[in-house]
Amino acid sequence: MKYTTIRVSVEDKRKLERLSKKLGKSLADTLRFAIEVAEREVEEFKGELDKVLSTLKYAKDVGRTNAEKVDEYLYVRSD
Repeated sequence: MKYTTIRVSVEDKRKLERLSKKLGKSLADTLRFAIEVAEREVEEFKGELDKVLSTLKYAKDVGRTNAEKVDEYLYVRSD
């Protein structure tokens, strides 16, 4: 097997280290696992990713929410 070096942010490395601890795997094995999971997820996604991502520009923080009031959050009621 050949090897290479990749650059990741310090924050991403910390996330990888935390995940590695939870999984009980080495950093390399954890990264392999994460790539495998991501590949499966991308293959299963049937929508248009660009459209999904473009809607995020309209997203905003609404603070704490109650899942039972989802319609109120999505369709602002004026009553």
